[in-house]
Amino acid sequence: MGIIRILPAEVAGRIAAGEVVERPASVIKELVENSIDAGATRIRIFTEQGGQKLIQVVDDGRGMDRQDAMMCLEAHATSKISREGDVGQILSLGFRGEALPSISSVSRFELQTRPHDQLSGTEVLVNHGAIQEIRECGCAPGTSIRVQWLFGNLPARRKFLKGPATEDDYIQEMVLLLALTRPQIAFELTQNGRTVFRAPATSQIAERVEMLVGRDAFSAMLPVEYQEEEIHVYGFVSKPGFTRANRRDQRIIVNGRAASAETVYFAIREAYEELVVKGRYPGVVLYVDLAPDRVDVNVHPTKREVRFREPMRVSRVVAAALRQALRAIPLPESPREAPWSAPALASQPTPALTDTTPPSAPPSAPSAPPAPSALPLSSLPPSSPLAPSLPTHYQASLPLGGVPASREGEALPSEHSAGEPVPVLSPRESGSPQIRLLGKLGTEYLLAESESGLVVVSVAGASQRILFERLLKNLRQGEGARLQPLLMPLTLHLAPDESRLLSREIPYFRSLGFIIEEFGANTFLVTAVPQNLPDCSLEETIRDVLSDLRQDSVTNRQSAMHLAQLASRYGISRKAPPLPPEGQRILLEELMRCEMPYADPAGQPTMLHITCAELAKRFRS
Repeated sequence: MGIIRILPAEVAGRIAAGEVVERPASVIKELVENSIDAGATRIRIFTEQGGQKLIQVVDDGRGMDRQDAMMCLEAHATSKISREGDVGQILSLGFRGEALPSISSVSRFELQTRPHDQLSGTEVLVNHGAIQEIRECGCAPGTSIRVQWLFGNLPARRKFLKGPATEDDYIQEMVLLLALTRPQIAFELTQNGRTVFRAPATSQIAERVEMLVGRDAFSAMLPVEYQEEEIHVYGFVSKPGFTRANRRDQRIIVNGRAASAETVYFAIREAYEELVVKGRYPGVVLYVDLAPDRVDVNVHPTKREVRFREPMRVSRVVAAALRQALRAIPLPESPREAPWSAPALASQPTPALTDTTPPSAPPSAPSAPPAPSALPLSSLPPSSPLAPSLPTHYQASLPLGGVPASREGEALPSEHSAGEPVPVLSPRESGSPQIRLLGKLGTEYLLAESESGLVVVSVAGASQRILFERLLKNLRQGEGARLQPLLMPLTLHLAPDESRLLSREIPYFRSLGFIIEEFGANTFLVTAVPQNLPDCSLEETIRDVLSDLRQDSVTNRQSAMHLAQLASRYGISRKAPPLPPEGQRILLEELMRCEMPYADPAGQPTMLHITCAELAKRFRS
């Protein structure tokens, strides 16, 4: 007797649903794409509890009559294609006829639809794949679909979903991408009764991009407009100085479809290869239009990925488009825009953990004042009653208690002579050997001597460990945390999804010493930072932290400890200028005062120890 048999329809439906419906955001993607294909000019999305309780998509498209309303729930029933040749000429967003039957098989599904030329509409009720009722109803022209209790008949699958707040973030990102693909359509997203954003219809892509990526990010973008070999590339790309810690802000739209395309990502890396450091990613909103037979959209069950018939040619054209846009960056017209101008948090003197010798400006150029958006107390003149008692040069390397990083009663040392070892304090653990600073190796490492051999210290790893323990002390002190108010608050204009995330994380930022206040319309004010925060771009650090919090790999996002790790990681640049001898000594002393000096916040070593015995083996013939 044979053992191969055809699966029952309900089992096959659940398997298909597992491929198409990954999470609530996937449902919204499929429903909104159907609305776009139906010619809608306004699309409204409503969700509750991260889409697990309710998803509703309402459009004013052409609607369906009774026969089409029944047929759309059949597997592989579609109006988008009709013959084999159409598969290579896909012009619509949907075409497989899998979405609606898959969604209705794992939820309580309600469809109301009405063509514009009819007086009444059709309502179809489906309960986990079984049609309950088909009846006439009164409704507005267009289509409204309600999906309730998603995966209610698959409790095991439901357990794999994230919490409602995380699923809300996925939904918001999905709607944002869909809104970028169609600026001429008005979008509105309401989550748990609160309107998250409204995107009115516009004929200008720039208006939609600015609304959805944030004013600050858009102001750092350059327009792209390029056409070659019947490939049209347009949109916006960030300037080299405005980058992110991951590729999430690289949004690609191919023939009106938001998708990932390794060919385009490769072209972006190639165009920015010498402009951004490794591990940083420019933000882009890039539209690529070409003939439909030159791109394959039928390579992924959720149509998430596209492939090009001529990937090398497309990559070359995209890279040429980006290079053309980047060449249009204007040269600095004043010292304020020059590359040696002070960063956002920098005061006139440079902190001890960076190079104390600033590059000299041209003789005719007056020195640029500090950035007015984020001016710390350390920038006050010495005559001010609020000015710190110690020179700013030492402030970034003071211990958490505010005492200079030297032995009690010992004056801060002057620059030592070359090659002369400088004694450094031992680690806090009893019995640990004392080490002495010998010098530096390149710009990223320090060399020190212990009783048993050579110690190589990572400058960036040590700086991150020091900052991390300062933030942890603020966390332990609670309301008594030491803060450094900003004379001029730093204003952040964020994208809607960034704004939502930061609003939720404000209490945890506050527990670390970052005072952030909501100012409305996706705008926030940073009024204070942790005391002795090393020189960094505060705005870029906060944006990098938010980007990291949105990644799938983050498990404990509601944790101030995790925020401290991220702030330490992004607040310290691995491309900082070389340390002067005095800064080297202070950095090493600060590291050895830490509770855990041997690892950075990510668990990577801050120092490597090469014993004399190991060296003897290397040199022994």
